[in-house]
Amino acid sequence: MSNVVELRLPDRLENEADIQNIVLLTDLLVVMLAQPDADTAIDGMHRVMQIISDHAHALRDRLNGSSQ
Repeated sequence: MSNVVELRLPDRLENEADIQNIVLLTDLLVVMLAQPDADTAIDGMHRVMQIISDHAHALRDRLNGSSQ
């Protein structure tokens, strides 16, 4: 028997969380790109962009699902 409990937020809260994460991570990316050694941070920027993309896709999927 598992003691793991899965909690699911309502879509509205998940949407707000994804939007907040997209904004914060985009701000982080802007700071990373503004640094003089931005060329050395390419790997980190790639990871940040992948996370932003994941949040944006999840948000889009939820919004498209709720409009159908």
